[in-house]
Formats: sequence, structure tokens, C-alpha cells
Amino acid sequence: MQENPLREYLDDQLFFTLWEKGFLNERAIRDFYIRRKFNQLRHAVRPKEIIEHLQEEFSYLSTETIRKIVYSRPTSADAFPQGRPLELINGNF
Repeated sequence: MQENPLREYLDDQLFFTLWEKGFLNERAIRDFYIRRKFNQLRHAVRPKEIIEHLQEEFSYLSTETIRKIVYSRPTSADAFPQGRPLELINGNF
């Protein structure tokens, strides 16, 4: 990960420390980024064009997968890999 997409919630140092220790779920962060970008652009650009742009940015994802990410609701299980929330809460970095 080259930038901190959670900057509004975590400062860069904390984000990269958590990332290096394996406390952050890459898929959940990617999906958060995709949803946020879609929501930011949806009033100015047609949804189809946004999804096409996101598919170019994430070329390893199909258009259908991006559509599912955008139109599905995130679950709390997506936030952490299994077993990590307790470690994070207890401060066991």
C-alpha cells in the first residue's frame, strides 16, 4: 500500500504501523476506497463511467466485481482479518 486511504481516521504513521503488523485487511480497505470514490463522483458522473474508471484503476477486478463492491453494504466482518480485533484492542502489536 503506497498511500493511506484512511487518513481521515488514522494518521499515516499509525496506518503504516498497523499495515506492517498485519492488523489491516487489504480487501476491506480497497473496498472502502472504491465505495468512497464512487460516492464522491456519483453526482457529477454517470455510474457506468465511474465503474469503468475504477476498473481501469483496479484492472485485476472485473467490472461486475466493482459493481458488487459499490452496491453492497460493508459488514463488520470485512474490517479485520479473523482474530485481529482482540489483539488490536489489547494493544498486542
